[in-house]
Amino acid sequence: MDHASELLTAAKDVADLIRYGRKMVERGLVSAHAGNVSKRLGNSLLISTHGSMLDELEGKIVQVPLANPSALDRLASSELPMHRAIYLQTSGLAVFHGHGRFSIVESLRSPEERVTPVDVESAYYLPEIPIIAGESGTADLGHRAGKALQAQRGALIRGHGAVARGDSVEEAYAMLAIIEQACHIRYHLALAQALNGQRQDRQS
Repeated sequence: MDHASELLTAAKDVADLIRYGRKMVERGLVSAHAGNVSKRLGNSLLISTHGSMLDELEGKIVQVPLANPSALDRLASSELPMHRAIYLQTSGLAVFHGHGRFSIVESLRSPEERVTPVDVESAYYLPEIPIIAGESGTADLGHRAGKALQAQRGALIRGHGAVARGDSVEEAYAMLAIIEQACHIRYHLALAQALNGQRQDRQS
């Protein structure tokens, strides 16, 4: 790939990150300064900067090496170690991390190490969603995320939302949205069943 083609590819990837970062906010997958997005670009990656708002990413995306630390790392999202680990351990070309409300609830509510979607559409894309734990911004969390995303395209992080990978920015966003949908449906189904059980107890 020549230099001009690389520049065109990078420009498109930046535009995609800006577009889908905005969609994440509109969909309620993040709020305020939460969440981060990235796209692999050869031996480097484009990633949202530390503290940036995902619906205002113009001028807030930085390019850093894929494997080695750099001076620009200090500008990148604090979850850069997780993004790097996922790229190094999987075939993913884009990584999105969000803080959807129901993703957080399900990550805390489930005692298991995974949740299984109960709706057909979510289960089609993600037969199961692993739940991982780890301190935000650490290499340990990155390793756990990378390992979990080898088998699945998305995972929940206990108390910290969800992370998803894709072959494109659009796919990474879609997987994150599907995780939130699966968790939303699971929560409300469990609530409906609990309320129905209470009604039956009162009637018996």
